[in-house]
Amino acid sequence: MSTRKPRQARAKVTVDTIIEAGFIAVALHGPSGTTTRHIAEIAGVSVGSLYEYFKNKEEIYDAMNHYFVSEILDMIKELTPTILELELEPVIEMIFYTFSDLLKKNNDRYLTVLRYAGELQYDKYIPKIEQALMEVIMKYMMHNPKYLKINNLPVITYICINSGIFNVARHLILPNPFISFDEMVQGLTTMIMSYINTEMAKSEDQS
Repeated sequence: MSTRKPRQARAKVTVDTIIEAGFIAVALHGPSGTTTRHIAEIAGVSVGSLYEYFKNKEEIYDAMNHYFVSEILDMIKELTPTILELELEPVIEMIFYTFSDLLKKNNDRYLTVLRYAGELQYDKYIPKIEQALMEVIMKYMMHNPKYLKINNLPVITYICINSGIFNVARHLILPNPFISFDEMVQGLTTMIMSYINTEMAKSEDQS
């Protein structure tokens, strides 16, 4: 990713500062309008120093993507012990609200950048997030065996993840959403629970 490995503590601080500046620069200028000079100025380093760590702004964007995805994965990991002890409905709501809090931290840093998800090629990182959520959900199902009776559990899990978590991001990005965030969370939770309960009933009828 970076040209020079940040082995020393000072070098790592510089790299982190450049990445932080990258988020701010993209929020101000957009990915195409941002230059390495913009990023260097915000980071408080010279352009020459920036190039010691990153070859170009695309490498900085890649580091930003990795940083964002790592935050999401850490969020999922931290939630897992609590998730395993709750009923399914509050689990779904908790994931949505915690994800929302993450996106809105640091003055909506990630929300601003997500508006340029296509340009920043976030799509190539989605499988990592899906995989982490799939693993947590499967752990939850193992702790709650009644859900293991569902025949097409992987399909249901995939649909619930993609119809839920990414709709949360889209809703938060919209400048004037038609419904409130709470209403959307309630609607998504009801939809997912209805889907799961219907599939559980089908599985019980077949057994």
